[in-house]
Amino acid sequence: MQTRWFSFDTPVPQDRQAPAIILDPETGGIGIIHSLGPLGIPLISVERRWPPRLGHLSRFVERTVFLPDGGEGTLAQALLALGPQLPDRGVLFPSTDEQLEQLMEHYDALTRFYAVPTNPRLGPVLFQKSWQYALAEQLGVPTPPHVHFRGGEVPDFKGLRFPLIIKPVARVAREGAPAFRLRVVEHLEALHRCLEEIGQQHAGRLFQLAENIPGDSSTLVTVGSYSNREGKVLVSYTGRKLTQWPFTHGSASIAESTDLPREVIDYARALLEQAAIHGITQVEFKYDARDRTYRLIEINGRTWSWIKLATESGINLPLIQYADLAWPEALPHLLNSAQRNDCFFVFDYHVALNRNADEKQLLQSLSQSKRRVEAMWYPGEWKLWAAHRVLAAAKVLRERFRQWRQPKALEPEAAVGGTVKCS
Repeated sequence: MQTRWFSFDTPVPQDRQAPAIILDPETGGIGIIHSLGPLGIPLISVERRWPPRLGHLSRFVERTVFLPDGGEGTLAQALLALGPQLPDRGVLFPSTDEQLEQLMEHYDALTRFYAVPTNPRLGPVLFQKSWQYALAEQLGVPTPPHVHFRGGEVPDFKGLRFPLIIKPVARVAREGAPAFRLRVVEHLEALHRCLEEIGQQHAGRLFQLAENIPGDSSTLVTVGSYSNREGKVLVSYTGRKLTQWPFTHGSASIAESTDLPREVIDYARALLEQAAIHGITQVEFKYDARDRTYRLIEINGRTWSWIKLATESGINLPLIQYADLAWPEALPHLLNSAQRNDCFFVFDYHVALNRNADEKQLLQSLSQSKRRVEAMWYPGEWKLWAAHRVLAAAKVLRERFRQWRQPKALEPEAAVGGTVKCS
């Protein structure tokens, strides 16, 4: 396994007390731990026991606070209970929309003890695709052709080209009962079936119907940034997915750092600064070869799953956020770092789920020219790595069994909010 480890030539002072608080770390959260822990920054993981999280197994985590049963709903309460025990004001690192929603709702109380990297004035609109696309249109940022509608309505989809994607405009808790992540509809009959189901199960809820821009995973590009309290973008990283799971619409399986056209970075900056978003963000675009245009897919107002690759490529966004909020003397040095495009990211669990020969061949090809960055591995992280491998193997076996029992079932995760292809 050929892997590059990030190095930073400005050591963290021994007396630094401001802890970084990693919230319920999944893949992105582990990436934050591996971006900050090796530099000596004190880390606290606040995580649930079930489904199991692995932050507490990292050798870099000095303390773990386990959430009581109830998960996300108790996150703010756990942070407020922890706050008075801290030696210095902590810096929070959310990595899901649900966590960010909690931080917004309890912002005033949390700021007594923490630097909270979000703009509470935005509120729930930050999570809404309808707001994001309206902002893009205002700024002249291209979007996929789309319409919005509420469950029970028949949208005006004239002019939209099949296949189409249907998504809830937001997936946060305040929107009500959980809905699917997205549906891909191949033709008119499938669209009518999906609309009927939405009307029955999600009446009144806002959805987006958009063209499914043609192109494989490699056309999905990311501008990852950090914006300060005033909403100014301080630094950006650029990369792209190469494969994902589920294979057509999902989370990164393999990704790489790469340069992007200046206009794409400018699009992301314009969106973030117009909205005055604070914190680490991911703005995702898809390249539309039909008119050679990069179109906005979504704005994520927090860390994304493969942020570790940005760190390994020289743009350590978690460290830049920490420096801006708790270690300002280090910030100028960090902002002078240049991006390197000599690494690629692998999430072995997703590769195992895909079981795709082309993906495995891609891994072999990338390994000949670039250094491999494992999502869950860092030198000395044997407990975390072993636990990850055991859990991943169990999940893969469960998925194999599900496919064996239901060979004609929907794509993985369809029943719990994943991707469904309607044809």
